[in-house]
Amino acid sequence: MPQPDTKTTVAAAFHTASTNYERIGPRFFDLFGHQLVEYADVRPGMRVLDVGSGAGAALIPAATATGPSGRVLGIDLAPGMVRRLTEVIDGRGWSHVSAQLGDAEDPPADPAGWDRILAAQVLFFLPAPEQAVVRFHELLRPGGVLAFSTWGPDDPDWAPVYRALFGYIPEGAAPRLTPSGDTFKSDQHIAELLQGAGFDDIHHETTTYDVVYQDAEQWLQWTRTHGAVAFWEAIPPDRVASARADAITALDQLRAPDGQLHMPTAVRYTVTTRR
Repeated sequence: MPQPDTKTTVAAAFHTASTNYERIGPRFFDLFGHQLVEYADVRPGMRVLDVGSGAGAALIPAATATGPSGRVLGIDLAPGMVRRLTEVIDGRGWSHVSAQLGDAEDPPADPAGWDRILAAQVLFFLPAPEQAVVRFHELLRPGGVLAFSTWGPDDPDWAPVYRALFGYIPEGAAPRLTPSGDTFKSDQHIAELLQGAGFDDIHHETTTYDVVYQDAEQWLQWTRTHGAVAFWEAIPPDRVASARADAITALDQLRAPDGQLHMPTAVRYTVTTRR
């Protein structure tokens, strides 16, 4: 049976995860989204596009920063995420904010040009990121800013946990969620991508956060609330219990004396301006 394409896999994973996304465990994507909006310097009255908006980690603080005189649009491939975000928008009574289904590689234009385009932890999911950044350059007004976040270096101490948990996935059955290879693995590679799209003023900042989980069970539940749910679904049902047990054994090696788990998480923020 042929594997589904990356966009279908990503959309399905986040649609599945949308019910519990950011509702189990500590602040995670929400934390990074707030920081991204600060780096983007979103101001009152601006027109902001948030691609891969999810449950609003970047969109909600952006909408607060623009105020009612601005315009904020979030797009996402996952219907469940769009539905959740729309509920939040409606609950806040915001008329200057909306969410809709959309593809980050070909987002919609604003008649006056976007002042800011945000992409929080999404560009590495794109099969053609070079196409996306060219489109972003076209859609930004002169002086407009593209700000996005990607992962920094992995903590090697956590590698055995992921090997234990997802090592039960049969060969060739692992979902291909990040087809961009090394594109987002270094400042240099990201700069080359952006320069190819016409950006030339590029700044990076990497911050490592101490993300704390109460115990192994909370961490395991959390891994089902975002894109990693696709890897869980690739484990044969009769091997899930063994995968959980092996992961807990590996997690035991990382426990603090109080039983908590500290997961160092490096996030790279990239900001560039269209001249």
